[in-house]
Amino acid sequence: MKKLTILATILAASVGTTAFAQQGGFQATTPNNQNAGFTGQQAVSKVSEASQWRDDQYVVLQGKIVKQIGKDDFIFSDGTGEIEIEVDDKAWYGQNITPADKIKVFGEVDKSWNRTEVEIHRIEKVK
Repeated sequence: MKKLTILATILAASVGTTAFAQQGGFQATTPNNQNAGFTGQQAVSKVSEASQWRDDQYVVLQGKIVKQIGKDDFIFSDGTGEIEIEVDDKAWYGQNITPADKIKVFGEVDKSWNRTEVEIHRIEKVK
């Protein structure tokens, strides 16, 4: 009976550890290659070209977040202009980003009510 109790305790501890490890903090890559896909070179767009973007177009921008203007809303600058971005909670991948960090953001253009913003799905720090 004592062996059964010890075995059950070890099993419960290993399941709890696995669940905890999957929640983790900073992760430089996608864990266990889940949601993995193409990682080749992707053309970087310029904020100054935003008037030419189509609604729902996928864009990659490189620059900095200069300030937060709402819970999920930020002003992004790439040196050619500024644009409002909306960052999905999962897009941070556990990273802390400051205005000093150069980043690359991946998202979709949202054109509505005569304004353009980008809904961000992923953020990477640029080295």
